[in-house]
Amino acid sequence: MTVTTPQKNPKATRGRPKNEDGAAHRILTKVAATAALDRDSDIPLWVQLKNALEQVIEANMLPPDVRLPSENALCEVFNVSRQVVRAALGGLADEGLLTKVARSGIFVAQKRGETDFITSNVSVHSDLTARGHKVTSEAFEFQRCQPDEDEARVFSLPPDGSVVRIGRIYRMDGQPITHTLISLPGHKVPDMEKIAIEGLSVFEMLKTRYGLVSRRAERWLTAEIPPAIVSERLAIDPNQPLIAIESIAYDSNDAPLEYYRAFYNSAVARIHVSTGIFKN
Repeated sequence: MTVTTPQKNPKATRGRPKNEDGAAHRILTKVAATAALDRDSDIPLWVQLKNALEQVIEANMLPPDVRLPSENALCEVFNVSRQVVRAALGGLADEGLLTKVARSGIFVAQKRGETDFITSNVSVHSDLTARGHKVTSEAFEFQRCQPDEDEARVFSLPPDGSVVRIGRIYRMDGQPITHTLISLPGHKVPDMEKIAIEGLSVFEMLKTRYGLVSRRAERWLTAEIPPAIVSERLAIDPNQPLIAIESIAYDSNDAPLEYYRAFYNSAVARIHVSTGIFKN
């Protein structure tokens, strides 16, 4: 006699992956309900989704090592396409907030012990603000334009390439302290020149509107007599030397993202650099 073993119905036994019915799925469902993506915004949907997920991770609502729901589940929860979900998850992975494990899923990464240092401008002025000084800025240039020789070289731009250039004067307690020029490759920041930038951080604009984050930077510092226009804008003697800062910041793909050129008046405030503790 032949005994036939009953075959299990895959659809009846598979069910939904455990993590999709777990805490992560419930948390993200609440997030989607309270922070709906704005389809009329000029900020791409994948950037909005990336920012929403990042806020949840930074708030520790999804702690390290928690497995995220599948791409399909996230598509359903946030009512977006798989392309949007993949771009958002890829951006978070590039920033080190998520870890992709083959055949296991996507997990919240362990928190890093250090904060990335993006530009000298951010570090110096954040430090001055933390010490109780009032730091303000005003823009003297903000435009999309043809690159100069250095910008074209740094970004390897084609002949018809463009840059978005932002020039600002920073003041500490009303006294001019830094003359900065920040250049960005035009193809990575479409329509950025149309944004009202007064009081906005370039770093935050890149992150929240374009999903771009600098991962590392190379810097060069020299003592120089600045051009006459710089001395005039900083209200200093034309023969006074300043600290010239040149910096190239790179994105998660190690491509140049930000070209930073500045003149810093150390007579107003010294630049403080802290290093690690050396042990014998």
